[in-house]
Amino acid sequence: MMDKKLQAEWANNLLNDDFFKKVMDDLKNQQISVIINTNRDEVEEREAAYSHIKTLDLFLGHLQGIAAETKIQEKKWKIL
Repeated sequence: MMDKKLQAEWANNLLNDDFFKKVMDDLKNQQISVIINTNRDEVEEREAAYSHIKTLDLFLGHLQGIAAETKIQEKKWKIL
């Protein structure tokens, strides 16, 4: 298992990678398009697309939390 500092570095690199950001934006925009372009009676499709958007947000939030871990630890030690 990787140490937390290395995980934070990898997560930070991924979050700052232009290709990764484009892929995530494209995926989110595809799901927004599904929501916008469904017919009124296609509730399940909209709900699935919304669920996919929330999953992408959860994934990004998790990566941001990992990336922030070393900053949190550094501040913690400065306070003490």
